[in-house]
Amino acid sequence: MKKVILSIATIALLTSCGSEKKQELTTEEISNPKISEVAKKSSTKSETYSVVNDSTSSLIWTGSAIGKTHYGSVDYKGDLKIESGKLTGGELTFDMKTINTQDLEGEWKQKLDGHLMAPDFFNVDSFPSAKLSIKNYDGNQINGELTIKDVVKNITFPATLNITKGKIEGNAEFSINRTDYGIVYGSGNFFELAKDKVISDDINFKVSIKAVN
Repeated sequence: MKKVILSIATIALLTSCGSEKKQELTTEEISNPKISEVAKKSSTKSETYSVVNDSTSSLIWTGSAIGKTHYGSVDYKGDLKIESGKLTGGELTFDMKTINTQDLEGEWKQKLDGHLMAPDFFNVDSFPSAKLSIKNYDGNQINGELTIKDVVKNITFPATLNITKGKIEGNAEFSINRTDYGIVYGSGNFFELAKDKVISDDINFKVSIKAVN
């Protein structure tokens, strides 16, 4: 009987010591920012989702002049960063050499595509790509930086994203003032032009995206 009592007491003592040691480690983690940060990072799951390059991921632009509106597409690719089920960053790269007017055909389409890719507008030989760097998404708006012709501007716009296991789907619409990026050709704010020669400073974008990991 004494042996049994001694064994139980020994187990209780060892268990107590183990609990105190665990408590001491937890206290150290809390009091030491470096240890706490490592523990936090190790418990946060970070995943990368790549944009699907088909019709489910598209960018449609719309530009206008007096009495005229044209629209078309630009191809893009990129990655989105997800942590604990939330969008925390990412980068989309737009191939400006794929500017494709969709409301015109034949010679007029070729002329407009060529002009948009020329130095008057996006100068794609010198600046073949544009970039959207995503900083965060609060559930309603995306915050980031848009780079066009090496000019970087902060941008915030509303977006709808559906983030599920292994897939992200979403859409957004926003506008930019092209003159902010040094594209001033045909702008009534920079040149004295006849009304029928003025091209709107605003370019509208409609983006659809699908990404998988």
